[in-house]
Formats: sequence, structure tokens, C-alpha cells
Amino acid sequence: MYETKFKEALERTHKFGLPIPEKIPSNQNRFLNEKAQKELPFVIRDELGVLDEDEIVLQCLLLNIRLKSVFSKYFKCPVFYTIGYVGVDDHFMFKQTEDSLLSMLKNGIAGPSVSLHAWLTLPSMEILDFSFSTSYGRVNGIKEMMGAALALHPSELTGGMSYHPMIVGEDFLHKIGAMRLYVDTVI
Repeated sequence: MYETKFKEALERTHKFGLPIPEKIPSNQNRFLNEKAQKELPFVIRDELGVLDEDEIVLQCLLLNIRLKSVFSKYFKCPVFYTIGYVGVDDHFMFKQTEDSLLSMLKNGIAGPSVSLHAWLTLPSMEILDFSFSTSYGRVNGIKEMMGAALALHPSELTGGMSYHPMIVGEDFLHKIGAMRLYVDTVI
């Protein structure tokens, strides 16, 4: 199901006139084995330092841009910056439609914030999301979620969670003017 949505996101990205990866390797091998699960927090720490809650909450756009090349090196494969929305039970957070995304592309964004969510997708369609749990935990007062990360295949999601990719690649952020929010921080 996620793979189908990811392919649709690639088609949408292309339809919007944005570049897409030339070839996405079809890799059924999983990258997120036990060793990787244990090492990922240290990979992040070694690259970005120890992040506090405010550096994670609602910082998915920048955080994942900064981590994309780190994980590409770590896993020795392409890593795909993915923009979309997340569902928990019947509630969708950061939900956008094709029309709303196209409107952003045509008109840009008006203010200093934008309701988008981003994560990283591996060729195996496994998801790396290091900000959603902390953001959700803060907004909903769930302390156990603070600092938690999601690194798994979408088929393993529990608790009514679902990921819905809409756009692949960070070029969308440049085109809508979202990158100007990060001028001083982006690599």
C-alpha cells in the first residue's frame, strides 16, 4: 500500500514539473535491521549533536534535509525526501491534497509556517521519521512519545498510524518559498 502511494507521489511530483529520481531501486531487502536500529540515534547525534525537544518539534522539513545525506551514506543507498501527511486512527495531521499542493506551487506560502510533514523513505519503502512522535507527544501531552523515533516498514505501523506520501524530493520546498525560512540553517 505505501509503495503504491509512493509511486503515485512520484507521478504527482513529475506532473507538477518537479524533478524526480531517475531510477528508484526496487529493493526488497530491509535496511532497518537490529544493528541499524541501535546505531541510528548515534548516527544522528554524531552529525547533529544532541537535539533538544524544541529542535525536533515541528522541524521535520529542515531536520530531514539535514539527515538525508547522512542516512544515504550510512545505508549506502539513495534516500528519498518525502512530503505528505500522517494518519492516527481517523485523524490526519498535516493533510494536503493534490489541489492544495498545486496551489502552494503556484502561489507560494504566505507566512512563516506551513502545514507540511516530511520524512525519509528508503528504497525498501521503510520510513525514517524523527520528528513526528515528539511533535505529537508535545501537542497531546504524551511524555512517553518525547524523543521517540519511527524507523520501520509501513506494514509494521500500529495504533491506527498511516503514512501518505504526496511529493518526493525537496525541490517542492524551494519552489513554494519554504526554504527561505531556513536560509541561515540549511547546509
